[in-house]
Amino acid sequence: MDATTLKTKLNDAALSQLAALSLETLLDTPVTAALDEQTVVRITRSVLGGWLESNESMPAFNRLLERVANELANDRRTLKQVISVDVREAVREVVSRPFSPDRAVVLSLIDRDPTRELVRQLLLDALLDFGRKLSAPVSGVAKGLGSLAKLATETVKSRSGGLGSLMGAVSGEVERQLEKRASEFVDAALGGIFGQIADAISDPARASEAAELRTSMFDGAMTLTLHQLSRELMNADVPGGAEMLRGALRRWLADAQLADGQLKALAAFALKASPHRTVRELLTEWGLLEVVTPVLREQLHARMKDVVASDAFAKWLEALLAPGPG
Repeated sequence: MDATTLKTKLNDAALSQLAALSLETLLDTPVTAALDEQTVVRITRSVLGGWLESNESMPAFNRLLERVANELANDRRTLKQVISVDVREAVREVVSRPFSPDRAVVLSLIDRDPTRELVRQLLLDALLDFGRKLSAPVSGVAKGLGSLAKLATETVKSRSGGLGSLMGAVSGEVERQLEKRASEFVDAALGGIFGQIADAISDPARASEAAELRTSMFDGAMTLTLHQLSRELMNADVPGGAEMLRGALRRWLADAQLADGQLKALAAFALKASPHRTVRELLTEWGLLEVVTPVLREQLHARMKDVVASDAFAKWLEALLAPGPG
């Protein structure tokens, strides 16, 4: 059979069958045989390193971001209108499930210096504002007594000065004591406040309340418009953050021993869960077999058609079928 005849026989139906056969062989291959730790490390390092060193990576990213932001800016729909009902309901159902995280984990996340300082300032401002409102009558009395002292200065003198000065000093001292006491109170209360927040989030008895809070936040997010999101996207300086991330990843990859070791550990963790199972079994466990198989078969079939239709394949096939020497 010559190359032309063989290429004719490799029609669409034959290639479809070959793609299905190739996929079945892959699905019956053990996971660790199809993908080993070294392969994961090599592919990840090659792809990530090549992208990081590309001069076009950041400009392309910025162009994409600008295009997305511009399109969103002209779209007044809400997320609720954009996201399908099925997806919305699925996510809402997940966030509404009662869940009680460990108290120590919650505290490690929320009781940090920046958060503590923010809460401290908010509490202090609220207490001082409340205290000033309560002390307003005292201030009024002080002003009244100050006027009375001014009226009596012609006949009566205080050994320590005018009565008005005395009341002014009293008012200032009240203000200073208020700030001092409020600051001491807030500092003493902060630990208890974060503890109560952690209790509220991690207490199994209040899991339903926490679920209601998450659901409410999700519902609020669904009311945001794409126009609002585009504005926040531009304000967040995502390109600047992406450049910082690229620099950090470059430094990480530059330390080959560290990067390869961590990538290998990650690959081992991902692969060791199913060392003897096949790709088919793994996909079945995750409920993905029926979804992934048709997609992979279609993609494999399409790639085979492209290869067979190419001039390079025709030349390769002719060379393969050409009579050998002698």
